[in-house]
Amino acid sequence: MRKFLLTYWLGIILLFVLFYWEGSPLSLLINSFQTNLTSLLTSFSLSEGMVLGNKIFITDRYALVIEHSCNGMIPYLFFLASIIAFPADNTHKLKWAIMGYLVISSVNIFRIWLITQFVMTEKTNFTLAHDYIGNTLLIFTGLLLFFLFIKTRKKPQKVSNHKEAYQESEIRPQTAQAL
Repeated sequence: MRKFLLTYWLGIILLFVLFYWEGSPLSLLINSFQTNLTSLLTSFSLSEGMVLGNKIFITDRYALVIEHSCNGMIPYLFFLASIIAFPADNTHKLKWAIMGYLVISSVNIFRIWLITQFVMTEKTNFTLAHDYIGNTLLIFTGLLLFFLFIKTRKKPQKVSNHKEAYQESEIRPQTAQAL
């Protein structure tokens, strides 16, 4: 458990420095791509003309802005740090890293659509939709994915000691039975 926690927290620090810190050129590239992709995919779920760039226009004077803190990278990096730290084979980790990205990005697009629907109904619904419902949805998605990652991994075979392994593997002579 101690190893997992240490690896998890070091993973979070490293992942956030590389992929989220504004001083990292890689972070700027990835977050710009992710924000543009999120805006584009969200635009398919809304009426034509509502999305311009990374802004969703509710009215002529009121718009929601998809910033890089809204593009789904934060919950994905937490999920990624979890699966990197957890003991499993690398193929399983890679498979879940890709699936996690796709699922969390899809849920994030749904979250932005949901926030937009709440705000179109009443502008004061933003805090409820964004801070409570939307973020809770992303947290539960990450936790569910991590739970499924753990449940679907192949558990390593453990041999308690070498003597038992030797005894189980040696060939034992058959005793002759009297007829």
